[in-house]
Amino acid sequence: MSSVPTIPIQALPPELAETISTNLPLSLGILACYVTVFIGITLFARRGYSGSLSEHIVASRGLGWVVASLTLVATVLSGVGMAGFPGTVYSVGFSFIAMILVGYAVTAPAVWYLGRRMWVVGKEYDHQTPGDLLGDYYQSDTIRLYTVLASLAFNTTYIVAQLLAGGLILMILTGGVVSFELGVIVLALVVTVHLATTGMRGIAYLDTFNGALITVLLGGFGVFIVSHAGGVGDVFNSLGNARAGLTTAPGITGQFTPEVILIVGALFSIGNTLLSPAGWIRMYSIDAERNFAKVAAMIVGVLTLIYVFGTSFIGIYGRTILPEGTNPDTVSSLLAFDVMPFSLAALFLVGILAAIVSTIDSYAHVLAATVSRDFIKTFINPDLSEEGELVLNKVVIIATMLAGVAGALLYSSLITPLALFVVAVAVQVLPLLFGAVAWPRASTEAAIIAPAVGMILLGLFQLQLIPNPYVTPLVPGILVATAANFVLFVGVSYFTSPQPLDKMEQYHGLINRKL
Repeated sequence: MSSVPTIPIQALPPELAETISTNLPLSLGILACYVTVFIGITLFARRGYSGSLSEHIVASRGLGWVVASLTLVATVLSGVGMAGFPGTVYSVGFSFIAMILVGYAVTAPAVWYLGRRMWVVGKEYDHQTPGDLLGDYYQSDTIRLYTVLASLAFNTTYIVAQLLAGGLILMILTGGVVSFELGVIVLALVVTVHLATTGMRGIAYLDTFNGALITVLLGGFGVFIVSHAGGVGDVFNSLGNARAGLTTAPGITGQFTPEVILIVGALFSIGNTLLSPAGWIRMYSIDAERNFAKVAAMIVGVLTLIYVFGTSFIGIYGRTILPEGTNPDTVSSLLAFDVMPFSLAALFLVGILAAIVSTIDSYAHVLAATVSRDFIKTFINPDLSEEGELVLNKVVIIATMLAGVAGALLYSSLITPLALFVVAVAVQVLPLLFGAVAWPRASTEAAIIAPAVGMILLGLFQLQLIPNPYVTPLVPGILVATAANFVLFVGVSYFTSPQPLDKMEQYHGLINRKL
């Protein structure tokens, strides 16, 4: 997994830079069409926007299963998924996609099982953030603070990564007329206005369009690759002697063993889809418990289409078509112009931009909600009214985007390792969620100690301060840290008292009655 680098348009292959310059009016026209759709969706979302706090954060818990599914797809995929994932396949082979697909096969039942339980208690007690659920069940402001810190790390990192990618895409699409720096600023400004005026409903409507666009574009890209190669088999046969290492486990790095594909794939997919703050809030936003099975099935179906016929074909065929030494993060963009007509290649770049917009929208929205409710209202101003909290949300959105622009322009080299690390951090709250909605024996002491140890171990492995007993791709020590977290969580729970009976009844009793 990697992020799109900040390279000037002059660093593109000379023939591609010339092609973009020659066809600049067409490129700008395609970009203008997307902007027009974006404005239309924003105005449409404004018509149903009540301006209440619940409407702003969880769309009044009224998202249908199609909208909920596509908003998850658009948010999870992101610019990293459309540019970074194909680059990772280009670098390490199909085993990376196998890991992701296995992960989502596990994530789907997790969304159905845990997501429904999150929805039931969220609706009953008006939970709007991860901290609402975990802080209330474990009756601990320390745990609520954990969710704030995780949200700050996760969302800020990904916002910066997406602004980096978006600035680059805007620069390429406009032939350098819009500089990278200006592109970052414009993107941040547009997202801020959209988010502050439409809330979660506006995000969901935009994500529905973006998710459908992304799915069609990546599926179509795969069709053009097959046509260009002469057949599906030829996509892989073109690899020659490198085929075995790039299409089988453990891959050319030797790290994608079957157990890594299964366990790490599951942890990363669950962390990015269900446990990320944006994914968590989407569990609250679905309109009915009965729709979770449809959401889970659609996520698997759509992402399988995207990753098999889009992402993997792009990365594998890029090894054949593009020159050796090509920057992996530019593989999808460069290959698009090699195998598709210019108009469709430019539309593919717009698709990447659409994924970027969806991700920034979602992560800025949830960061504002968690900081406002789980930190400022909990620790600084407990008497904050709903109206005041809504205004505070919008102020935090503006501050978040300003910080994101600064990060994109000043600290871009730190983003890739952080983007990988924060997903692993999100995974460390999985035992806490499981205890709150599925295991009544879980104690507050365990919920405080276990994830703290897991996060500390992750940091020590990342900084190479302690030896890693089990080498894994993407994030060092994720298996060891997560295993230690689970063992401690269960062990400490058995040696300490569970929640009071009335709290168990409020959560586990309610879940048993409703489900």
